[in-house]
Amino acid sequence: MARPLLRGPRRATLLQRLGQLGATSIRTRLITAFLLLFGITLAVAVVGIAGMRANQRALDEYEANVVPEIARVLKLSEKVAQVAAVAPSMAGIDSPELLRTDTEALQNLLRDIRNLQISLPQKAEERLAAYAELDGIDHDLTSLMVQAGEQRQLQAMLARERARADLAGDAVLRRHNDIARNAPTLLQLWISTVAAIQASDAATLGRAAADSEALWQTATARGEDLREPALATTLHSLATGPDNVFATRHAWLVGELRSMYLVQLIRAHADQLDARSAGYVEELRQVAEKRHAQVRRVVASSVSGLLLLAVAGVVLALVGVAYVARVLSKLQKMTRVLARLAHGDTAQPIPAAEHRDEVGELARAFDIFRANLLDKQKLLAGLDSQQRLLETVFRSMNDGVSIHDGEGRLVCWNPMFQAQLGLPDGRLRQGMSLIELRKCLAGPAHWRSVSRATAARTDGGRTRIASAAELHFNDQRILEFHCQGMPDGGWVAVCRDLTERRALEADHAQSQKMDVLGQLTGGVAHDFNNFLITILGNLELLQTRLVDQPEANAMAELAQRAALRASTLTRRLLAFARRQPLQAERVSIQDMLAEMLDLVEYAVGPEINVVLPPEEMDLFVQVDRGQLENAVLNLALNSAAAMPNGGTLSFTVARIPHPARLPGVDNAVVLSVRDTGSGIPANLLDKVMEPFFTTRPQGEGSGLGLSSVYGFVKQSGGDMQLQSTVGAGTSVALWLPQATDCEDAPAPMPLLPAVRIKRMLVVEDDAEVRDTTLAMLSTFGVNAHGVGSANEAQRWLAEQGPVELVLSDISLGRGGNGIALAAAIAQRWPAIKVALMSGLPLESHRKHPAWQEGQPFLAKPFMAGDLGALLGGM
Repeated sequence: MARPLLRGPRRATLLQRLGQLGATSIRTRLITAFLLLFGITLAVAVVGIAGMRANQRALDEYEANVVPEIARVLKLSEKVAQVAAVAPSMAGIDSPELLRTDTEALQNLLRDIRNLQISLPQKAEERLAAYAELDGIDHDLTSLMVQAGEQRQLQAMLARERARADLAGDAVLRRHNDIARNAPTLLQLWISTVAAIQASDAATLGRAAADSEALWQTATARGEDLREPALATTLHSLATGPDNVFATRHAWLVGELRSMYLVQLIRAHADQLDARSAGYVEELRQVAEKRHAQVRRVVASSVSGLLLLAVAGVVLALVGVAYVARVLSKLQKMTRVLARLAHGDTAQPIPAAEHRDEVGELARAFDIFRANLLDKQKLLAGLDSQQRLLETVFRSMNDGVSIHDGEGRLVCWNPMFQAQLGLPDGRLRQGMSLIELRKCLAGPAHWRSVSRATAARTDGGRTRIASAAELHFNDQRILEFHCQGMPDGGWVAVCRDLTERRALEADHAQSQKMDVLGQLTGGVAHDFNNFLITILGNLELLQTRLVDQPEANAMAELAQRAALRASTLTRRLLAFARRQPLQAERVSIQDMLAEMLDLVEYAVGPEINVVLPPEEMDLFVQVDRGQLENAVLNLALNSAAAMPNGGTLSFTVARIPHPARLPGVDNAVVLSVRDTGSGIPANLLDKVMEPFFTTRPQGEGSGLGLSSVYGFVKQSGGDMQLQSTVGAGTSVALWLPQATDCEDAPAPMPLLPAVRIKRMLVVEDDAEVRDTTLAMLSTFGVNAHGVGSANEAQRWLAEQGPVELVLSDISLGRGGNGIALAAAIAQRWPAIKVALMSGLPLESHRKHPAWQEGQPFLAKPFMAGDLGALLGGM
């Protein structure tokens, strides 16, 4: 509540003295001077009114005749300009609703123009001759509307044909190899048909039609339509049906040219009418200048009379100024004292307090104000100190703070609020609404609720916001807003930047996801290897009994090859989980790329030019050749997907001595795969190597390509580097250690080596794998027994006596662990040798605390030759 300036007896005394003021000399003299000035002012008013009336008559005549006519002509010109602006956009409108809206707008404009034309005088109509131009615009506009409707129908027909072509394209992609082998001409015919649908001119469309006709004759002559009847039927319907793509596209192109011609006609009519309107306005302007000269003469005569009266008023004013100057000198002294009082000097006395006129009364009133000011200064000093403290805290906060009133308008904010929103200086202003504040943001952003209580409520016309929400920007920034309503309406919002914290949380979640995915993949591969042991082992045993049955033996060999391909699939899964036991060999990069050239060219298509490195760049690496070929093919297919309209796919090889990317490696071989495709956006570069992440449409990519390549390269002791620029292409570099000259492929093991082991124990929790292993051991003349767990193995050894060798699976499920079993046998029966087997690579088991270096190891799946090699080396 405001504090009264005067209190108690001081206020009563001042009111009493002011009420006792009588007619003083200052009041009388000033009243006399004011009366004289009033008389002069009245005379000035009479003269001025007379002149103004004369001017008013001239202006009334001008407004009644010239101004309305100018306004109507200008409005007519404005409506015509709107017609010229709206009409061209109708040619490209696809939506019937939008076309109907623009048509109604144009018809309203034309109706307004005709009404304006009727209201113009006969002279203006003869000068403008607008009816002919309006009729031309109306006629051309009607033609344009009809043409736009035909264009929409043609566009819908093209869309249906494009959908049919896309369905045929999906079938081609799914059966690309079969179609390329059985009907290569139909494949080219499909490409020609797609080109016709997308043709932008008649020449391109004509070439596509000619190519289609020639390709169809070739396909028919070769009998490809009989080998691929479904694809042939679809392509024949697209090329020769009643509404074939060539005729429909040609009609659409012709309609496009006609629409452009009609738009030009409408613009020409509008420009002609606009030019005539401008000429007529110029004529009216000349008339206005004549009227202006008449008004100027009337004003000059009025000014002369006013000057005489002004001189008399000046003389009287000078007399009054001389008197007022004496009064003001007293007031100036008083003002200087009050100025010192405002700066804190309260010791100066108030002058003229002894005078008995109005100035004296004012001086005595100011003396009372001074006493009251001293009391207020003490109170304001404390308030200023608190305000400075609050402002310092408000501006130095690490979080952004903003205050909004009951209608949601911005009241105040601290510098951190503006910085976190990414706004430049001067962009925020008081009174901004929430919608205006949202439009000021640097880029697109969306809100995400983090609490069910987050809502905006109205209370008596005021806005209240409570709880919390998050603002997510497209540049990955995240701002958290906590809002709290105020008692009198409005709210206070606290803004905190969560970007770094969310990035750390995302990295942690990604690490956990990769670990779980790797464990899952490794477990699946381990179980699948047990199935393969049973299949491969029994097939190998079966082949020895089918020597005299060629047909049955051939079927067994076919099943064995399928099982070996399944083993290759297992190795790929383990490569993805980085647990694959790679079969490294010395590989020439130049020879491998040369041998893969035909496969790569076939896979990427004829529109992509494949460039190999020069022959002198022949470098060697020690890797699994099959996995390296799969990696190269994966990268080539990714590049082809980024170049749908063709481009260049380049392979380069370089030797980098002492690479910083591969510490401890003397020389590195860098195999780079570059394309000229669309590139990868910067915000996706960190995600493309994640499992199951893909930028392709649903159903066209598994998302495991780059992830598998990355797992293989890392497991081979190398690294992968990805660089991309949108619109300029992508480069993927595989960094691998260079193979030395002494690294040669190991000599193949004999299939059935000499075996010295006569009695052994097999520990395997999978009964089928255990029985298959015992059957293979029997072919070597080994007396083998099988158990399913570690406890059963120790119990059997204690009851049946020692053996020469124990072959145990590492992962025994609930039956224990093979590594722990080996340690227990070494402690109780030191003379018994123990060999371990697993579907996971040896490197994944060496981290076990009970692992003994030099422990014999057999990788699953294995065949009789692998088992015999293990027994022969014991």
